Amino acid sequence: MTARRVALVLSLGGSTETNATALKLADRMLARGHRVAVFAHDDAVALSSGDGEVAGAVAALLRRGLHGGTLDWVVDAGAARRLGVLGGQVAGVVPGDHGDLWRFVSQADVVLSAGGQGPA
Repeated sequence: MTARRVALVLSLGGSTETNATALKLADRMLARGHRVAVFAHDDAVALSSGDGEVAGAVAALLRRGLHGGTLDWVVDAGAARRLGVLGGQVAGVVPGDHGDLWRFVSQADVVLSAGGQGPA
């Protein structure tokens, strides 16, 4: 099997079925050796902040990088600042901007947008 580069674009915050599915999909793709890049914008920047269940799941995915996983997780720094969650991101999350989104999308074999919205 050839490893793929997959970009996930998240826009919805909260513990939703959409976000749970996106996290499970990322987990399975990593387990199969694919490279996953997540760009979280709008309310989704809060998913990787704090110490809740969703942030714990994000942290667990990022820890896979210590054991051969290939995951990049970038949050839109402007959105995170507006929501007051920029300083509370779990270890391994990188604050970025739409330039990072462009890099992820342009390098991906597959792009998935969970939440049905693109960046504003």
